[in-house]
Amino acid sequence: MSILTFNEACSFVTEIALSEKLYESETSCIFVEIDPTAGIDDIDRFCSFVNHNNSVNLVIVGILNCSDEELPSNFLKSFDILLTDSRLSRLPAFVEDISIAIQELDEMISLHTQPALVLAHLLRQKAYQNVSQGLVLESLSYGMLQSGSQFKAWLNQRGDTARVLDEKPVVLASRSDESLEIYLNRPERSNAYSSDMRDQLFDFLQIARFDEAVTKVKLHGLGKSFCSGGDLAEFGSVDFPPDGHIIRMHRSPALSSHSIADKLEVYLHGVCAGAGIEIPAFASRVFGNESVEIFLPEISMGLIPGAGGTVSLPRRIGPQKTAYLAMSGKTLSLSDALAWGLIDEAVEYEPNY
Repeated sequence: MSILTFNEACSFVTEIALSEKLYESETSCIFVEIDPTAGIDDIDRFCSFVNHNNSVNLVIVGILNCSDEELPSNFLKSFDILLTDSRLSRLPAFVEDISIAIQELDEMISLHTQPALVLAHLLRQKAYQNVSQGLVLESLSYGMLQSGSQFKAWLNQRGDTARVLDEKPVVLASRSDESLEIYLNRPERSNAYSSDMRDQLFDFLQIARFDEAVTKVKLHGLGKSFCSGGDLAEFGSVDFPPDGHIIRMHRSPALSSHSIADKLEVYLHGVCAGAGIEIPAFASRVFGNESVEIFLPEISMGLIPGAGGTVSLPRRIGPQKTAYLAMSGKTLSLSDALAWGLIDEAVEYEPNY
């Protein structure tokens, strides 16, 4: 793995036989140094390639060594991921050590090539700009990866896991005049996002969506964590991916959350993984306390975020930070999440029903 100069990268990605070269070399990502003093003389050619070849099987990572104000924004946004170790720039994801970040990202993408490339392809389409369209394309991509070899390998590694049957409602709610408070209620499982939780959450969100008397909705998670992401025991339980796609389209807390975004507030604490940040990111206001740990685990499982995250996160933090969060496996603290815009305000908070 090496870092290319811009002109080296430009020659590489515009090569006529690029597809064959990538297939033969098994190259899945390139890292490009971006420095206005390094002879960037064909920005238009590079942008044209990236913008008109959205299906290229390559994750293109830019390493920014200057302020993002020194280069055209459309050029910088043509990269799948943009990193910097300078706090002068707001567009890229800030990392403390560029060398370590590059090594870790290269290893993750090399190990999980299928979901990484699919996520890059998906985010390049900018379908997140239209929420319903974005959710459809996310679900179709997710369903395709459920038949992929890397997800199957993850299932084999996980082994057989017994599903836990909940004896109590996994989502609770209380109504007071115009306010509706909703609580994820699997504290002993760190509020793992099961199909029952999805369905019950959807039902309560639909009440808020269609009852005009409800003007404020607050979403909480009981126990030590807001939500630890999808219930691992349920992964692989849908025999036919098209069935899963139809269910996701029929009962979508993501779409319901977007529909009531103006009146939805979410309070985060503890682990907020996968669905535990993908759904909250649709809300107009997201609060968090010092215990927050945010990450997207799906790429390491051979999948992409599938609870709305390829739509909600790009709309909040942009597609490049979304791709980096997913492909790197990075965990965001409260201060990180505030800086990125995933959390709007820090609060002292303990969930209580």
